[in-house]
Amino acid sequence: MDSEKIALFDMDGTICDYVGSMNLELEKLRAPNEPIVDPFMVGDAPEYQYLWDRMELIKSDEKWWANLPKYQLGFDIFKLTKELGYHNEILTQAPKKNPAALAGKLQWIINNIDGEIEFTMTRNKSRHYGKILVDDYPGYIIPWLKHRPRGLVVMPLNEYNKGFTHENVVVYDGSNIDEVKKIISERIG
Repeated sequence: MDSEKIALFDMDGTICDYVGSMNLELEKLRAPNEPIVDPFMVGDAPEYQYLWDRMELIKSDEKWWANLPKYQLGFDIFKLTKELGYHNEILTQAPKKNPAALAGKLQWIINNIDGEIEFTMTRNKSRHYGKILVDDYPGYIIPWLKHRPRGLVVMPLNEYNKGFTHENVVVYDGSNIDEVKKIISERIG
């Protein structure tokens, strides 16, 4: 395996169904007449602070992290990069003040990734080398590409990243795996 052919994989929203799981847990905490609000679509508006507080409560449970379901779009790319001879590594955001998240993420890796895999939990993804970054969140993609102008990002499509474009980003929506494979092969090799 070519030691330069590294594909970095985010966890939340990329290989783990963070959003779907969070929305299920938020629904359990919603009052009977309370309107349904998607926190990922409304952002940090002050009137929705209660949602972010609920999310912090949910994320304080190590088991919640450890039991996140796999997100198929991310695993499609995980399988593809392995087939193309890439060394896959996990590169995930490390929450500042939530040790339960760190422990739960590690348990998730142990339970869901076959074989040994290198992983990094970091506050700054842009510092880490890879030819490919697989990530759903533009806020992490942009700084990584700033330091890797020839890098390629594969972005699993979600509601909150629709419309994001960049010349070094290919969006994967579950129906275009052949296009993604061609771009990886042509651009990165």
